[in-house]
Amino acid sequence: MRTFPVASVLFLSLSVFSFSAKAVTVSELPATIQSCIASGTCAVDYSGSYDSGTASAFQMVDVPSGRWNWLVRYDLVAPSGQTDIGGEQNTAYNGYLWMQVASNYSATETAHPVTLFLDKVTPVPASLNYSQGGDLSLFMTTADLLAGGAYSTLSYISYYDDPNFWVTGNLSGDTPGICAAVGCQASAQLNLVQLKYQSLGSSGIVMAGFDTSDTRGLVYSQSSSYDSDFSYSSTTQSFNVSAVPEAQTSLLFGFGLLAVAAVVRRRK
Repeated sequence: MRTFPVASVLFLSLSVFSFSAKAVTVSELPATIQSCIASGTCAVDYSGSYDSGTASAFQMVDVPSGRWNWLVRYDLVAPSGQTDIGGEQNTAYNGYLWMQVASNYSATETAHPVTLFLDKVTPVPASLNYSQGGDLSLFMTTADLLAGGAYSTLSYISYYDDPNFWVTGNLSGDTPGICAAVGCQASAQLNLVQLKYQSLGSSGIVMAGFDTSDTRGLVYSQSSSYDSDFSYSSTTQSFNVSAVPEAQTSLLFGFGLLAVAAVVRRRK
């Protein structure tokens, strides 16, 4: 696979850095990852490669393809939770939101996969529509991946008694983007908090490092609302982390980027 050498160089170069990493046990991993470990289709470095105090990262390889991925664990804090207006009582979230991203993505892809695992959130969040269930498979454009975030909003509104769908943003996949009645709105926001991607042109997009200067607290949110002439109701789920402790500094993988650049030069 063309992407494997780049990922391999990243793995070797990142491993030389002495991060204050936090180990993880198999039982702490999302159920989907536990299953692939048990079946032998993936392997995880349990010792960890990065820990900012609010997020930690672990390298994982997909055995059949040889592709390297990152598992990122976000430690949830307030205001994480589900907020309901016109419905049930509000619920606070604790535990961890896990995210899987690739160490490198192909330059020819128009949508890049990012997976969120919700089963280590306490309590486990409810689905906002019938298409959601368990893990959320999301997709980002190249521009959004490099920018570190993406969103989408779907509105079903009536303009001069002519109902129409209005869509903004490029985040796709298992978002709550289903509206069946006028007055409905569904939205989602994904932020790659503390993750930094860089484009290598035709060679692809690589995870260039972790950025502890990233002050964003929101990792993911999704909402669904309905506004009619008679009532308004909405449900919002938010997954947040606290700011990185001030003692931490921005950690960028300079050596890793130089190594990847060397690989790219040798290919030319």
